[in-house]
Amino acid sequence: MEHIFIPGKNNNLAPLLLLHGTGGDEKSLVEIAEFINSDAAVLSLRGDIKEGGANRFFKRFHDGSLDLEDLELKTAELIKTTRELAEQYQLDFERMIAVGYSNGANIAANALLQAEDSFHKAILFHAMPAGNKQPEFSISHRNVFLSAGLNDPLITAKASEELVEILEKRGAKVETVWTAAGHSLTMEELEEAKKWYQNNQK
Repeated sequence: MEHIFIPGKNNNLAPLLLLHGTGGDEKSLVEIAEFINSDAAVLSLRGDIKEGGANRFFKRFHDGSLDLEDLELKTAELIKTTRELAEQYQLDFERMIAVGYSNGANIAANALLQAEDSFHKAILFHAMPAGNKQPEFSISHRNVFLSAGLNDPLITAKASEELVEILEKRGAKVETVWTAAGHSLTMEELEEAKKWYQNNQK
């Protein structure tokens, strides 16, 4: 995967892994990372799936439903790639916080739920469950910030509520922020994500 790495000014801060939405790239969320904490190290990836020329992290079918087989493969690839890059840039993978928006948030959520060797913390902007079978292992050691728009036409509030329910049922600690907005990110979401990041440094 194409990526960019921005060294941190303070190595005591948790590194941020950026995962863009459909049509974005490795530069799309850099300003958001700077807003969350400008001193943290940043690793930002570009999804290598093309859908009508738009970058994505995994495939979906023509009717919009998710290709669960591809999602499983791409989730494993994401974790492997991130671990390799974390070693290359001397980042602590265990402390890394995945920051995903839409398609990027969906693969991050899937990684939290499906892989035991995955990220322990994530900021999920506008995410939904994949609809795949849930494994048995507990994720009680995982902390998640999730924000959603009540009027989001692409990832509905109901879908985000379902994801929260799955995360909590599996044991994750979840903090949520609901706005009256649609699919776009709001300053309220970013402010709350910034606070959550500050409180999740251990």
